[in-house]
Amino acid sequence: MLIRLKNLIESIVYAGMKPGARSAEGAPAAKPGLLSRFLNGSAQSDPLYLTNQTFAQRAQRILLLGSPIVLVIAGALLAIYIWGPKTTNNPKPATSAEIRARVLPVFNKPFKLDTNRDLEVTEVHFEHTGEHSMVGTLHNKSDHPIVEAVVTFELADPANSQLGGVTVTEINLAPGASRTFRKPIEQTNAMYALVREVETR
Repeated sequence: MLIRLKNLIESIVYAGMKPGARSAEGAPAAKPGLLSRFLNGSAQSDPLYLTNQTFAQRAQRILLLGSPIVLVIAGALLAIYIWGPKTTNNPKPATSAEIRARVLPVFNKPFKLDTNRDLEVTEVHFEHTGEHSMVGTLHNKSDHPIVEAVVTFELADPANSQLGGVTVTEINLAPGASRTFRKPIEQTNAMYALVREVETR
């Protein structure tokens, strides 16, 4: 009776254990893996062996632990460089002087008119003090008088935007004579003039 009661108590206390199994104290310790042995180095008898590691062992541990992070960062930077948006250098905008040199003639020099060789526009400028006017000079290059000369100008502002046309008419120009004209204009911001058409008779 006592033996049965003892067996029942032991079955309850040691439930789940295989009969004849050795205790945890008598079981052999599991062998560490290859990576764990490589990181920890050779077995140390000193219980505080982690604090007694050499500089080379510590450096080895840091390199092995940090190398995956470095690889991930390097891969991310490479992906951004390859597939990231490419920045393009915007061309430098041309200055007003460069635009005028390409689009408009040099107004300080005489105009050469291929359509009419009898009349020459030798100078044009604008005066915006008081009354807004376009002032210029016409020259009769021919050996005969010009009864009427009609010159059409295209005006532009400092940004080279067209402002409209202005027509200048002069009569009775003697052969070889030059005459200054003054034409009131409504374009208060006009700065440049381009000869569009010349008619003489």
